[in-house]
Amino acid sequence: MKTKLKIISLMLLPLVLMFFSACSDSTTDSGKTRLSPVTNLKAFSVNNTSVGLKWTKSVSENIADFDKYEIKIKRADTTVSTQYVNKGIDSVIISNLSNGVIYDFIVTAKVTSNSQNYIDSDPVQVRWSPAWRFTTEGTFPIQVYERTSSTGYASGLILYYFSLNVAPGPKTVSLLSADSSLIDIFVDSKGASNIALSSSHLYRPNRKITRFSTVEYSSETLNYPQFAPPDSATYTRFEITIDSVQVASSKIVYYKGSNGNYGRILIKRNPTNGTLIWGTSPEQYVRLEISYQSVPYNPYSKTSR
Repeated sequence: MKTKLKIISLMLLPLVLMFFSACSDSTTDSGKTRLSPVTNLKAFSVNNTSVGLKWTKSVSENIADFDKYEIKIKRADTTVSTQYVNKGIDSVIISNLSNGVIYDFIVTAKVTSNSQNYIDSDPVQVRWSPAWRFTTEGTFPIQVYERTSSTGYASGLILYYFSLNVAPGPKTVSLLSADSSLIDIFVDSKGASNIALSSSHLYRPNRKITRFSTVEYSSETLNYPQFAPPDSATYTRFEITIDSVQVASSKIVYYKGSNGNYGRILIKRNPTNGTLIWGTSPEQYVRLEISYQSVPYNPYSKTSR
């Protein structure tokens, strides 16, 4: 009989442990209940000193002791700043960051200081970095024309051009200009009405190689939060074909430059014809916005080597 009881006890032990473990998920040793954390925490690069965060609000917001959200900004495990936002808010722009630095953004739902029944939620974290954002070339839209265009239309794009007398930014140039060796991407002609964003080396083999990720998103803005950048294994294409078909939205594509600089391109939808192509053949063009990570092999705009 003793042996039977011992066997039964051993069989019941895991169930007892599972019961107490389940109880401890929301109720702590102090007897207080932990607030539910935020979910779906995502990020995006706003510019070279700012990162945007977006989350789904904690389901505990209706609890009277729910106070606010705490956002810790860490660099290499060191907290560089802490910010707070009111409950009811599900997004924020974090400013005064350093260009190219990778940060951890940690969001915690906080209780009031005198709460008798609740404690703070578990923290939720996302990792991201600021990156340059360009919506214009100087004061003009970023427009790159297909290579069949007449002389004087720029078909090459330098993603990040800088000199002593010019602020850094994109530059469009002729495929045979003095700066042609710096071209990252050109717009190729694909039949009567289609075009392509193509790596510069497809025009001349000795030119720069740009790879495109297979990951794409439909969006009207580069302020499009994600859990993480595309994996490095997805950068397998040298060309993205743009068909002359109507689409519902602009498109985000991801690239990796020849020097290991990651980034995103927003290919803007033409509201007149509903496609991603502007103008008419043989002088069709794309209109772009660019996010560029100037620190090589930092994937957060867009994983590293």
